[in-house]
Amino acid sequence: MLPYQQRYIDNVRQIASLSDLYAITAPDFDSWYALLQQNGAALDALKAENTALLGAHLFPLMDALHAASAEDIAALEEFAAALMDWSTNLDCGIYLLIHESLLSLARFRRDRASIIKELYMVGMGLYYQGRRLLGTKCAEIDAFYFRNEMIFTEAGSYLQFFHEIDDEQTKGYIIRALANIAICTQDLRRRVGISQRVLQIVQDPYYRSMAPSLPWDVFLRRTHQQMSSNRAMLSRGGLSAEELSAVLESCQVVFQPESDNDTPNVRWLWPYYEMEYSCGFVDLSTTLHRMQRLIDMHPYDQYDMSGLYANVQLPIYYGSLVRRNPTLAHRSEHIRFLAGAYEKMMRVMMSCPSASFTDFFFYLVSLVVTDYYETDGVMSYREVTTALMRRLSGALYIRSQRVGEIMRCLSRAIVRDESGFFDDIDFLRALTDPVEKERAVTEYAYECGLYHDFGLIKMNFDRLCHSRALLESEQKLYELHTLSGHDDLASRASTARYADIALGHHAWYNGAGGYGTRYVRNESPYRQMTDLAAIATVLSEDSPLSAEERIDAVLAQEGRRFSPLLTSYLTEDSLKRQIAAILSRGDEASCRAVYKDLWGNQSDGKKEVKHG
Repeated sequence: MLPYQQRYIDNVRQIASLSDLYAITAPDFDSWYALLQQNGAALDALKAENTALLGAHLFPLMDALHAASAEDIAALEEFAAALMDWSTNLDCGIYLLIHESLLSLARFRRDRASIIKELYMVGMGLYYQGRRLLGTKCAEIDAFYFRNEMIFTEAGSYLQFFHEIDDEQTKGYIIRALANIAICTQDLRRRVGISQRVLQIVQDPYYRSMAPSLPWDVFLRRTHQQMSSNRAMLSRGGLSAEELSAVLESCQVVFQPESDNDTPNVRWLWPYYEMEYSCGFVDLSTTLHRMQRLIDMHPYDQYDMSGLYANVQLPIYYGSLVRRNPTLAHRSEHIRFLAGAYEKMMRVMMSCPSASFTDFFFYLVSLVVTDYYETDGVMSYREVTTALMRRLSGALYIRSQRVGEIMRCLSRAIVRDESGFFDDIDFLRALTDPVEKERAVTEYAYECGLYHDFGLIKMNFDRLCHSRALLESEQKLYELHTLSGHDDLASRASTARYADIALGHHAWYNGAGGYGTRYVRNESPYRQMTDLAAIATVLSEDSPLSAEERIDAVLAQEGRRFSPLLTSYLTEDSLKRQIAAILSRGDEASCRAVYKDLWGNQSDGKKEVKHG
């Protein structure tokens, strides 16, 4: 790699460490806050340096890639491989930028081998980038997955030229791309068909004879693993006898050996148990007992893939089984176990060292946010997600507190002036005592501030936003946080009241701009609070402007981007002073609350992390 490339990678790694609030230790809050501020200044400096490195070296090279030397291309490929090693996922966006450019170059040069290779690399980058979108459904995401599928399909289509290609590595990219079409398609039955075809190819002596050095047995094992991921279809029906047999065969190949091991890998043993349950070989009671044993046998501080699978993924699956079988929700022993499994899960996630923050770990974070089962007797979704936000998105949590403070300040002035202003919201309309109503409105406004950007938690944009400005493709994904946040919040009782605020806080008052296209202002009973969140979000953004200048910028867009009913309050001198005070005092009050959450109130100077 070139020196600027190594420097960029070192910076991104340092950014990941500096942005972890749990990694900062000090004997008291003042010392901790001083270190936090030092880290903030260092993060700003690293981001500025990264921006300069990309602007001075990478982007000019991308603009003139057709004239690049073979050495420059090799350095780019090495740089991209370090940015996206399929485990740490340091910077998938720059990885994609490089390989999309190399793909364009290969097409321009009509270099078939390079086209195949780059199609595979781009497809993998899109797949890992798309893991941010788990559980979110909309047309934009369907289009993203379709593009990913078509990239792999194009690479796989070169199978027809397999006999013409001399380079065996290129042939390997064709086989791997063919298999990966299945991971992008949303049609489960089509996924089975794709894997069936690949299983035929990787076992065919014709193809093996033309590339004898390829790891065909590895391809076979991984294709069986991919086919086995369709085991959920076994109990749904709709598969032909041949398709059913193919899925069962793969499950046996992948999972049966683990059941015979003294120390089985839980990542493969549990799916074998799940397959037996789906096929009716064992009953639900046996399946639950097996899962309980797997969860109990792993200590909370086992942070490798097997431990994280057992302590995080399995509790989520256990909750899914309880949710899908309503009779279990009324049996106290299952709810008690689920409550304990969830508490252990949170202990794992709150104590997991940042060195173990792999791509798989953040996939599990997304899984928890998407599939957590909220029911009586377990931690509420609100408790779980607030803790995850503090632990894994410290900058987001602190910024959201600032938004909440501004919303609380403005809502207090509004409700004192017009007590029924927020009465489209049922639980506020039911309150008749003025003092109680003011308390409820201001508390709710603050909570809405905390959850307005909730969708960003599972997208894991914190490190990326510290590292550099978002690329255009990343900005499009980023904007989907409004849909993601809405859907996850709306599906749980403890957070449903924040869902519309998460969806609509980037939409314009007149509907002519912004994003969050599914938000229809006049159909939402929460529109007044969402309007308030839109103003507070802009006022609280990091900016060199003074509080007065920020307020003036908001007033300039009243009636278009912002509600004129709300902007009228921003002309009051007393409110201007309050907002200026919130912005001028920085984040010390918010950080003090975070410090208390992280370290507690210990007077002897010895600090012990609270793990939930």
